Amino acid sequence: MSSNFFNQPHQRERKDVAVEVGHLEVTEARGARRWWSVIVIVLVVAVFAEAIFAGAMLSGIDGARTAHKVTAAILVATTLATGLVAVVTLRRVAHGTRLGLTLLALAIVLFAQAAVGTLAARGANLLWLHVPLGVALFGLAVHAVTRARRLR
Repeated sequence: MSSNFFNQPHQRERKDVAVEVGHLEVTEARGARRWWSVIVIVLVVAVFAEAIFAGAMLSGIDGARTAHKVTAAILVATTLATGLVAVVTLRRVAHGTRLGLTLLALAIVLFAQAAVGTLAARGANLLWLHVPLGVALFGLAVHAVTRARRLR
């Protein structure tokens, strides 16, 4: 009977710690979901800005080509970095790897889009590919937001 008396408080302490750890994990997951959603929404806004710069460029607005080119380079680099960080830091978070891989796929397609755009700017007849690929990029970026909101 005395051995049960000594074991009971020890078991209670474990339960309390387990509950607290579980609560911290839930809080951290909510925080991660919130921050990753914000980060990915910023990427979506940047992709949309690219479409605006493209329209401005086609309308003949000065500086639009430079803005389009610079934003594309920044988008490729930041999306690649964001995807790598997501894969590494979210590997133990439910749906974290999927978000990271989605961001890496977005970076690859952004790189391909930038290459096609550069070739089109140099005279290659590739606008037929560049424009619809831009639309697909926006859809993929919005899909990344959905992935970020599913983090658990």
